[in-house]
Amino acid sequence: MVAVALLAVGLLGAGRTRLVFSNWHMVEPHWERSLREAIGQFMAENPDIEVVFDIVSYAEKETKYMTAIEAGVGPDVMHLAPVEISFGLFAPRGYFYDLTSFIAAEAPGFLDAWYPGVVDTLSYEGRVYGLGANYQGMVLMWNKRLFAEAGLDPEKPPQTWDEFLAYARALTRDRDGDGRIDTWGVGIPGRAGPGFPLRFTPVLFSHGGDFLSADFKCAIINSPAAKEAFRFFVEMFTVHRVIPPGVAAMTPGGVREQFAAETVAMILTSAWGPPIIRSLRPAVNWDEILGMTQVPVKAGTDPAIRTTAFLSYYAINRNTRHPEAAWRLLRFVTSREMQQKWFRDANVLSARRDVSEEYEPLLANPFARIVGISLGYAAMMPLIPEWPQISDLITVAIQRGWMGDDLDVAWAEAYRRINEILAVYRARGETCPPF
Repeated sequence: MVAVALLAVGLLGAGRTRLVFSNWHMVEPHWERSLREAIGQFMAENPDIEVVFDIVSYAEKETKYMTAIEAGVGPDVMHLAPVEISFGLFAPRGYFYDLTSFIAAEAPGFLDAWYPGVVDTLSYEGRVYGLGANYQGMVLMWNKRLFAEAGLDPEKPPQTWDEFLAYARALTRDRDGDGRIDTWGVGIPGRAGPGFPLRFTPVLFSHGGDFLSADFKCAIINSPAAKEAFRFFVEMFTVHRVIPPGVAAMTPGGVREQFAAETVAMILTSAWGPPIIRSLRPAVNWDEILGMTQVPVKAGTDPAIRTTAFLSYYAINRNTRHPEAAWRLLRFVTSREMQQKWFRDANVLSARRDVSEEYEPLLANPFARIVGISLGYAAMMPLIPEWPQISDLITVAIQRGWMGDDLDVAWAEAYRRINEILAVYRARGETCPPF
């Protein structure tokens, strides 16, 4: 009886299979509509499968999935991002179902539709465990109306971090005349979570810094460039006061709400930014107000890498009882047709070359062009199992700086603790340089 009951899990009616599909975008209205339309189409085309949604927040999804998978359960198909937070941790632990045999059964050249670097990123020990979905670089978005009100040229965004800071100071002001600051130059999500490093990393890279050595043996946040980027990021809040109060508790969604309310004038975002802003205040003519450009750089430099690449992907849970049905769903949501739909509905660029390089509406969109160009200057964060811990230490150091701790002490402590974590990559007796 027990065996029969286990085999029946996930089956509905006359042999209908039930799949659980988890996607953090379900908490965003424009994405929810798009996803429900897509899954409705999938079920119409696959009447033997019913798909139910598992709703999870962006910040909590990795923890939720890890807990569920370790317990032998969890959703059948998952949407994960950014890749550096989950893939290097999940794949070595065997959390994903191996897709290699499914891919081999598809038409020759199936994976050629994706960027080669994306395929490599989502492979582990020669096997493929995910298919790329959204792929884009982080860029700067600004409010042209607030620029004009502050006496800045609304068509000329800052090109260097010195200009950025000068603009942010001019934009931080009392707009309603009550004697209190009510508009700030910059919005930053400072709460710990996967959205935080997406905002700090472009500042680090564009100053010429990086997190780890190429062999992962040591942290390199002790470089002058990294120290300068860290100080700049912290002092925007503590010294220059161009970030609103409460930065350490602010989420990416909260910052987008600030931007939509026009209480912050500049944010670091990507292709997903404009449609979310429009959905928050649909009555505003954002087409005339929004501007988007590349991340500023340190004055006098032209770094090859100046921003970070964001990659999301879909994977199948190793615990699924219906791998063939799960593959059909995963293949559908990453198909050319659906990736085109995601651009139309959510403005996101695709990890598929046959979408991002060939889909005419995308190529004609000025924001998409800017984000696409940014990928030529972008690098991903380290894809190692230890990265989530390292990212947390970076976040804590910055938060300590915001709270008034000595910056050198906070950054040195992060450097020391990161090198302790990276000891697994060093030979016995190897050491890292002093801070």
